[in-house]
Amino acid sequence: MSVDLPDDWDDRVRTVLATVSPDLVDARLSPLGAGLDSVALLAETPSGAYVLRLPKEEDGAEGIEREARLLPELSLDLAVPRFAFTAPNPLGPGRFCCYPVVPGESLTPDEWAARGLLEADAPPRQIAAAVEAIHAFPVERARALGVLDRDLRADYADGLAETRAEVAPLLPPDEASALLTAWADYLADDANFTYEPTFTHADLSLDHLLVTGDRISGLIDFGDIEIGDPDYDLCYLWAEAGPAFVRRVQKHRGRALTPRQEAKLRFWALAELALDVAHGIENDLPTLRDDSLAELRALLRSGRAAPR
Repeated sequence: MSVDLPDDWDDRVRTVLATVSPDLVDARLSPLGAGLDSVALLAETPSGAYVLRLPKEEDGAEGIEREARLLPELSLDLAVPRFAFTAPNPLGPGRFCCYPVVPGESLTPDEWAARGLLEADAPPRQIAAAVEAIHAFPVERARALGVLDRDLRADYADGLAETRAEVAPLLPPDEASALLTAWADYLADDANFTYEPTFTHADLSLDHLLVTGDRISGLIDFGDIEIGDPDYDLCYLWAEAGPAFVRRVQKHRGRALTPRQEAKLRFWALAELALDVAHGIENDLPTLRDDSLAELRALLRSGRAAPR
C-alpha cells in the first residue's frame, strides 16, 4: 500500500524525536511502507537504522500498545521487533514505536515465487517452528498483558452483513451467491468454532516474514496478536503461498492438514478479500477496493474456493 503522509510530516516527527531520542533528530527519514493500520518510516543514522511505526487509527494504536507489553516476553528463533521506545504519535492517535531494523527483506508473494523460496527447504520448516513457539505462549499470560480474545463467529457474522450490503452488489449474481453461500455455511457449522483458544500472530503473511538469502531471518508486525483459532495463523500463507506450501508447514509441525482446516482456509481467503473491498469502500481507498475486488473475483471464478 502506498504511503500517504502530510506535507509537514518530517518536521512533526523530528519535533517528537527531539524530546525522546535526540540521537535520531538528525537521522535521514524516509517512508518505508504502509498497512491498513499504520505507516512506517526508516530512520538511518551513522550508528544504525531504525523503524518508526506510526498508527493511522485507533486500532493501530491499540496494537502497538499490545506489542509493547508482549514482545519483550516472546522468544522465537527469528528476529522480531524489540522496541527502543514508544512516544506520542505526531501523525495520528496513540503512541508510535521505534525499534532497530529487523534483518531481512520484505517480499511480495510474486517475489517469493521468483526467488524459489516457496520450493526451498528452510522457509516452511522455519515457519512451522515460529508458529509452534507463538502458539505455546501461555494464553492466561497473554490476557494479562492485554491481548484480547477474538469471537470469530461474531466477527464474521458482522462481516457477512457488511459484505452483503457493500460487496455483493459489485459482483455478478453467480459470484455474489457463491460468496454469500460460503459465508453462511461457515457460520452455520459449529465445528468451525470448536478449538482451543490459542495465542496467535493473526497476520502471518509472506511480507511479514523477512528474508535473507534463502532463509527467513525475521518476523514483524505483531499488531494483530489475539487469542483465537490457531488455524487462523495459516490463512494468509494459504492465500499467498498456496495449499502445497501450507501442507509442508504442517508436515514440519508433525501434523496433517485436515479437511476441516482446508475448508476454513478456503473460506478465510474469500472473506479477507471481501472485507478488504469493504474497507476500501468505507475509507475511500480505491486502489485497495479495486485490487481486492479483482482478486476476489478471480478466486471465486477459479473454483479454488469450493469444497474439494
